Amino acid sequence: MSLVIAFNLNDFAILATDRRGVLHYGNEKENIILKIDDNYQKLRKIPFGFFASAGDYLIAECFYIECMTETTHKRNLDQILENTYYRYCNLKDVCHFSEMTTILLIAKEFNQNGKTTKDAILEINIEFQHIKIQEVDSMNLVALMANMNPDQNFWNKIGGYLRSSNDFNKFEDFFSYHVCLIKYIWQKQLKFDDLISHHTDFYFHDRRTSKGILLPAERFEKLPLEGSWIQ
Repeated sequence: MSLVIAFNLNDFAILATDRRGVLHYGNEKENIILKIDDNYQKLRKIPFGFFASAGDYLIAECFYIECMTETTHKRNLDQILENTYYRYCNLKDVCHFSEMTTILLIAKEFNQNGKTTKDAILEINIEFQHIKIQEVDSMNLVALMANMNPDQNFWNKIGGYLRSSNDFNKFEDFFSYHVCLIKYIWQKQLKFDDLISHHTDFYFHDRRTSKGILLPAERFEKLPLEGSWIQ
């Protein structure tokens, strides 16, 4: 019960999420909702980047704990994910892997000389006995949601709206353009999807410097919407 979006805009990246978190017990025969929280923070800062998630929030919590845990030996992402998997499996009184969990991660990249390169944008899918990591290509997006937009061409259109910073004379115009695009997506999704919250948390990231700005819903919603460019 989420709407989580990642944009790879070449030198920059965006993560945007709704705030609805759902704790439920599920199996093949039933799905019982135990708690709905419309103030759940899905965007998280970790020592080597930023991430957002959709799916089983207990896996996301385990991933966050592993990322924040200091260890004697430095772990790579594969090791952190392996530890996440086993931490989750050891949770008691949980119906494990009732759904796939996806983590969208902006992570610092290092070359063979140990120097940082442009940050990676990764899509990590976690299922029973299976973890898959793939990189989000430049000028592409990933959208995670429970209810797909009934317009089959909608997300193709959204992908076509993505722009590089080189397409604008002013950085402010580039930033505002994609703020409007995120707001436009939420407007469209809320017309038919009652499983997401109205609130949008927004993170804008410079992949070259590993720096970014997080705008919680209270600040993001105050940004102006000028969507006349959308057809």
